[in-house]
Amino acid sequence: MASSFSFTRLSLLASRRLSPLGPRWLTTSASRWANTNRNQWIRQDKAEDDDSADADKDETPQRSQEEQIYRQVRKLRSIGYGAQESREMAVEMMQEADQFSRDLDEAGSEERDLEEELRNIALGPKPNKQSFWHDEDDPEMCTQEHDQFDEDDMTSMAHGKLDEVREMRHYARLIAWELPLLSKFAKPFTLPKEDQVLRWRYTTYMGESHPAQKKVVVQFAVDNMGLTPVQANKLRKLAGPRYDPTMDMIKMSCESFEFAAQNRRYLSDMVDKLMAEAKDPTDTFEDVPLDLRHKRIAFKPRFPLEWRLTDERRRQLAEQRKAAALAEDERAEHGSLVDGKRELDDFLARLDAADEATRKGEEKATQVDTQFPIPAMGGLGSGGSVGSGSSPTSSMDWMRAKSRTWSKR
Repeated sequence: MASSFSFTRLSLLASRRLSPLGPRWLTTSASRWANTNRNQWIRQDKAEDDDSADADKDETPQRSQEEQIYRQVRKLRSIGYGAQESREMAVEMMQEADQFSRDLDEAGSEERDLEEELRNIALGPKPNKQSFWHDEDDPEMCTQEHDQFDEDDMTSMAHGKLDEVREMRHYARLIAWELPLLSKFAKPFTLPKEDQVLRWRYTTYMGESHPAQKKVVVQFAVDNMGLTPVQANKLRKLAGPRYDPTMDMIKMSCESFEFAAQNRRYLSDMVDKLMAEAKDPTDTFEDVPLDLRHKRIAFKPRFPLEWRLTDERRRQLAEQRKAAALAEDERAEHGSLVDGKRELDDFLARLDAADEATRKGEEKATQVDTQFPIPAMGGLGSGGSVGSGSSPTSSMDWMRAKSRTWSKR
């Protein structure tokens, strides 16, 4: 008897997909033997084969060949084929279906053999752990080798930029969709009570852990602590450089502990100790001056009040300007007004005349020297003689040369 025939079985066998493999076969990365993975893959393949076989048995119950042929004949006759022709076509379809099923079974067995062979090649021979020469792999020295980079990906810097964009878009979505929901938690502003004199400041870094987020800062005004003037001055002196004289406030911070709550508790205890010491009447520190050297107060000059323009001052300035204009007009009429532009032009003209006189004197001296030249000195280093075309020397050199000539004679 041939195997069962149905279109359901044909479609199932034709669309059956290979079972997924665990590792990548024939890769350049180093592989290690793992008995657990090997057994797990084998059991998974067997389970998939058994499931497919059970599904085939459930979906395609065994029927006799004649019954299947009869069903096919009825289908063919319903679409217009004759009885004999339908019988021949049904038998031919049955034979083709059986042949197709056998081919699929053979291909499936070949694929399973190929998978097993590739798995054995990738894993390598199974080591004999009972052997004397067996050496277990060092887990610290076992590193995963990756394939060679194919230049088909972005750089690490580009990936980092994409991560920044993703993070910004994430917070943009939070702002657009979740931030409006916080409006129902909004509370109206109320002034702090008289006993709430301490102002605390924390630092929070959203989405990350930062060493500075444990720091806590406390700030309070001396006048709000309910102290007498003597006690307030003592508190300022005890605070030392943490006292700000410009704001009359004391500011302290702490980041010595791991958590912000611990630092806040430390600052709270420190404020309590300062208040207790300030209220202690045994020593008021009145003989100790307040040291403000830690705060350099810059002097800011203020505009004098007497320099401000008033209506009376504006009238005085207008009268003074009017009197000065009248006096200037009178000097202009009498010719006693000094014209600065004219005085400057006269001064420049005198300078030009003096320069011209100096230049003419130099030209006249040059003409006198040309008419009565001094003969050049010959035989004294220049190699020239009297009357030669060499450059004339000074009169002192010429007199020295003559005196030497007379002494030789």
